[in-house]
Amino acid sequence: MSRRLPPLNSLKAFEAAARLASFSRAAAELNVTHAAISRHVRALEAEFRTPLFERTGRGVELTEVGRALAQELTTGFDIIAAAASRFAKPSRRKRRLRVTSDPSFAALWLVPRLGRFTALHPGIELEIDASPRLVDFAKEDIDFGIRWGGGAWDGVDAKKLADAELTLVCSPQFLSAHPISKPADLDGERLIQETAKECWNAWLAAAGIADRVTPSGPTLNGDLAIAAAEAGQGLALADQIQAGDALAAGYLVRPFEVVATRYAYYLVRRPGARVTEAASAFEAWLEAELKAFTAKLAKTTAVRAEISRTLAKSKPSARRGRVAAR
Repeated sequence: MSRRLPPLNSLKAFEAAARLASFSRAAAELNVTHAAISRHVRALEAEFRTPLFERTGRGVELTEVGRALAQELTTGFDIIAAAASRFAKPSRRKRRLRVTSDPSFAALWLVPRLGRFTALHPGIELEIDASPRLVDFAKEDIDFGIRWGGGAWDGVDAKKLADAELTLVCSPQFLSAHPISKPADLDGERLIQETAKECWNAWLAAAGIADRVTPSGPTLNGDLAIAAAEAGQGLALADQIQAGDALAAGYLVRPFEVVATRYAYYLVRRPGARVTEAASAFEAWLEAELKAFTAKLAKTTAVRAEISRTLAKSKPSARRGRVAAR
């Protein structure tokens, strides 16, 4: 028995407009005009003899019938796409992968390592959207994101990648000019504030000085606070992922071993989203890189902590002698 179907282009236009909640974004995705999307939607409404969108002063909203139809169509198109991908011949064109990330994580950790990923996967065209905003995966063409936080976000599947241990950092020169032996010695004016105030609260509580020290230095965000610390402008609070390369290179040091684990890094995506081959490759690479990085950082930190303890036990004259010998 032959199937009686509405025009496929009209169904595609309506599904895209419903999924993206925008005629304009649907037009961009399908590479047609806004007017073409409107015509296709009106044709479907005539076919089904019922409104699928309600026109409001702020745009359009799905009707109850439109919402139900959109859900069915999205499921159907996903099934068709999955079937087509199984039988399609490998394409010589690059596969695009779009990833959203916190700007600080992208600048300080992810981007310096991307060369290794592209060398392993030259057929994947990676696009990084470095933005602090929370992407709506149901409405935007993003494969997945890397988020820093508690992991309890609505509308996403979240997979924990690594803990974000908060630690105090500064340049070696700053520490030499402003020696401190314990957290209680900290001067609040030399503590660079974070826009996320709860981070400092967590670290000060872990150090047992929440009631005695209040950060009052300039307020900077993420990578800017770390850059200021490297430049010798004060002490900053950073997680071991973002500050790890600078700590390993000796551009930053940790005056104390006190850490506070409040948040973590997560890989997030739309619930039930089809995982492409490109996305799977990037996810596996990202997890392996983070695992190797945190293991190396833990080893480096342990070695330097042992050196610091050894120096602390030695006599002042002996320490001066070693410095003079260099």
